[in-house]
Amino acid sequence: MALAINIDDLLNKQRIESNRIEFKKGWNPVSIYHSVCAFANDFDDLGGGYIVVGVDTDDKTGVAIRPVEGIPIEEIDDILQDMVGYNNKIAPYYMPRTSTEEVDGKTVLVIWCPAGINRPYSVPENVTAKNGSKEYFYIRSGTSSIIAKGEVLDELRELASRVPFDERGNPDIRLEDISALLLREYLVKVGSNWQARSTSDHCKRFWSRWTCLSARRKTVC
Repeated sequence: MALAINIDDLLNKQRIESNRIEFKKGWNPVSIYHSVCAFANDFDDLGGGYIVVGVDTDDKTGVAIRPVEGIPIEEIDDILQDMVGYNNKIAPYYMPRTSTEEVDGKTVLVIWCPAGINRPYSVPENVTAKNGSKEYFYIRSGTSSIIAKGEVLDELRELASRVPFDERGNPDIRLEDISALLLREYLVKVGSNWQARSTSDHCKRFWSRWTCLSARRKTVC
């Protein structure tokens, strides 16, 4: 699936706030799913975030090191298959979006985690544990994912009742109400690879893949 934003903007932390981007040198589902959960909870209402796997960072500056480390292409399918099971361990169910991108001749995996509509979310401390693991609610604190406790946890739980109006789905809108022209202008602006495919024929595919169109309720958000 193509990204709705340019991969170089993510690597250079442009157009997106730095605390909404997390780089991972390799595939570590335990820590990665702490961040998936934290971005889904979107405690500060920033719009979720991105996890870029296969990219190491400078310890002092946090800047992505180029050329990137990358992920062996033969491991991608197994990772995506594992994610299906890990997604089911998030309560309530949550599915981040994924995209494989070529950078510096290597393959990186981008996991996009938009703010969830059923907040708050919890996830096992260790999603790989076969005998179960204690579940926690995670939030972002700066560039880290931490366990929500005390008053912060209480506030997180209150988020469910105060979703901003402009983030709520509109159950009455139709696919025909979406302008393919305006969609393409936005994708060109952010440098997305989807721009070449944002015709009317691809409009429904775009919205459904990027969580904006709910097939069950026919809702566009």
